[in-house]
Amino acid sequence: MIKLVCPECRRENEPERIYCHDCGARLDRSALSKEKPKEEDPKETQRRLRNMLDPRGAKLRQQFFQGSKLVLGALLLAALVQIFRPPDLPARDKTPMLPAQINLDLENAAIDPRTGPLRYSDQQVNSYLGYALRGKHAALSKYVKFERAVAAFEEGSFRVTVERSLFGYSAFTSGIYEARLQDGSVALKNKGGHLGRLPVHPLLMQFGGILFADLAGAVDRERKSITKLGAVELRPQAVSFLPKLPPQA
Repeated sequence: MIKLVCPECRRENEPERIYCHDCGARLDRSALSKEKPKEEDPKETQRRLRNMLDPRGAKLRQQFFQGSKLVLGALLLAALVQIFRPPDLPARDKTPMLPAQINLDLENAAIDPRTGPLRYSDQQVNSYLGYALRGKHAALSKYVKFERAVAAFEEGSFRVTVERSLFGYSAFTSGIYEARLQDGSVALKNKGGHLGRLPVHPLLMQFGGILFADLAGAVDRERKSITKLGAVELRPQAVSFLPKLPPQA
């Protein structure tokens, strides 16, 4: 028996129907005229017509689709609320004091290992980022306004959060990474992230590097200096850079 497939919802309908059983769209019955009539068991015909005309089944299906749309809509709304909720970030540093010259410290440590380990707190790193990126906002983002970047260090990993704004509304993207020096480069391993307060799985965050590409370009000078060092140690609320030890004779 030929089935009439709805062009809107792809539901297979009985040949007696003119409109779709689910969405109510008009069915294309032109295929029936090309089909040769076949004899059908009367009992099968009665069963099919009984199912087609049973109002309880149609009502249950309608309630199911309406409930599914309601649940999906609620989930989407909850996700949007989480995306636009700002994460917990430290207050903006409004002090005019000159922050630590981390870029110069890194360059000196790369040239002279005798300078010893360099250790910086969250606050020192964020103060430096605010100062160093202040003159690069136009280059950081061409379509939305770059506001700031905030780093937070944990045991073996760090989190970087970027705040951007459009028409006065801020959006936050965060990435969590493990970092180590390997073969003269900084190797990063993604551990997930957030859009606002919405958690993002590491598998999805692997494709989120474009969200931080402008920031990575802005701190490329510091990255190159770090690659010339010996190691990076991430601790709660602090990061340490160890100079490369000279080869022993």
